[in-house]
Order: sequence, then structure tokens, then C-alpha cells
Amino acid sequence: MGARRSAEDLSLAELERLVLLRRREERLRRLRERGIAREVPELPPLEAPAPGTYDELAFLQQPRHRPGVAGAAVRRRGVREQLLFLVEIAGLAGLLAALVLFMADLRRLNTAAASEQDGRLAAVATLEAPVELPGGSRPPAAGAVPAIYQDWIEPVRTDALVPVGDTTAEQRPTRLVIPRIGVDAPVVPGDDWEALKQGVGHHLGSANPGARGNMVVSAHNDIFGEIFRDLNQLKTGDEVIVYDAAGQASHYRVASKRIVEPTDVSVLDPTNEPVITLITCHPYLIDTQRLVVVAQLAND
Repeated sequence: MGARRSAEDLSLAELERLVLLRRREERLRRLRERGIAREVPELPPLEAPAPGTYDELAFLQQPRHRPGVAGAAVRRRGVREQLLFLVEIAGLAGLLAALVLFMADLRRLNTAAASEQDGRLAAVATLEAPVELPGGSRPPAAGAVPAIYQDWIEPVRTDALVPVGDTTAEQRPTRLVIPRIGVDAPVVPGDDWEALKQGVGHHLGSANPGARGNMVVSAHNDIFGEIFRDLNQLKTGDEVIVYDAAGQASHYRVASKRIVEPTDVSVLDPTNEPVITLITCHPYLIDTQRLVVVAQLAND
């Protein structure tokens, strides 16, 4: 090897080779520490090798990859990434389609449920809001309630019903007595056709005996016992007695009597004072109108 020279005496090319030599020496040292390189070969001279001989530093300066192989790997990686991207796009599209179908089904179900609910509410409103006074002598027309709502009313039994205004079962009216016309009849919950077969019907939701409000009762005058056959004979001041389930008697005095049309449902309206409203058909055996008798709770 030649004499050692200082850095100022080295050319630019020689300095570059010196840096490469130091990098090579450091790499070999790391390999030796890992047990990969057992011996460190002698470093080549600083001067450039003769033409045609192996130049290790020149080899180290070459790119660390083969263009053909690297390009193929890049291409393979690009194809794989494109396939993965397409799979992700397909999955996202499927998810969006499922979400759209789900929202459409949910909207359809909500619409159907709302329509059904509206129909049921309309039916209930029709059933709960009377358009004609009770006590008629003709049974309800067949098919008056649509078939789809028959299951709403078929399970209802008047003997099991309790007026809405009740706080306890003992407050329900169970017996009606009118001494002047010889009436002494049971009172049943409800005033539909089936209820009035059993006695005097108590309109559901109306007041209880002795309580503030309008207690509405009705009965037939020419069928099913003709309980209110002589209701038209009552006069002002006549006594009407109503017993509740506990046996407590409430005494009323007749205050008014009038004839109304069957559609005059205003007689069912609540009142601030405790009264009882008695309803039956009129005239006898003709039944085109209603006889309404109102009695007020007696103070004595």
C-alpha cells in the first residue's frame, strides 16, 4: 500500500471512495457483531483498481435492486391493491344498497302501521262517540261494524264492564227504583242492545250514583220487560232512587221531561250538578223519538 496521505492531499474522487470504504467497514463491523461475518477482509487500496479488475466499492455503489424484478413486484403490488380497492368498493356498494332497502322497508312498515292505527282510532272514535241515543227498540243493523273491527267488539261483555268514571266497583249503580210507576230493576254496565236485554243500562263513562255529573241510564218501553213503559207518566218532584253496589241509596227528584230526536246526543253531556238522565223510546210501539227525563239529586 502507498504512504498514508492527509485529507488535504486527496482528490474529490478519492474522498468519495474513502467515505465508501468507511461505510463498508462499518457494515462489516455490524455483520461481525451479529455473527454473520467472522473475518473482516482486507480493505482495498484507496487508489482506483486497475482496469478489468474487481472493484468492490464500485459494486457497493450500484443500486440495491434489480429493475426488472422490482418493476414486476411493483406491478404485482399494484394489481393486488387495485383488486382490494375493487373489493372494498363492491362491499361498500352492497352495504349502501342494503341500507337503502332497509330504510325503504322501515318507511313502508311505518306507513302501514300509521294507516292501521288511524283506522283503529277512527273505529274506536266511531264506537265511543254515539251518534244516536240509547234505548232503541230495533237491534243494530247487521254489518254496522266493518268485519276487520269485529274482533274489537266481540270479546266485550256488558256484565264485565265498569263505567270509566268509577273509582271503585262499589260505586257502580246496580238497582233503579221509581215508586210512582212501579219500576224496580237491575242496572247493568253499558247501554247497547245486549245490555238492555238484561235491565236498565248505565251509559259507560257517565257519573255514578250521588256523584257530581250526569248519570245516564236507559231502558226499553215495549220490549225486554218494558221497564220504562210508563216513564212518560212521571211528574216534577217524583222520586227516583238509585242503589250502588255497596247498597247505598241516592235519591233524585224529577226536574224536567222532554221529547227529543234520537240524534240529539247532547242529553249525554256531563253536568256540574249531580243529576240522573233517564232515556227510552217514544211513542210507544212507534219509537221514532226519545223521551228524556232529568232528575236532580235531592238535598234532603
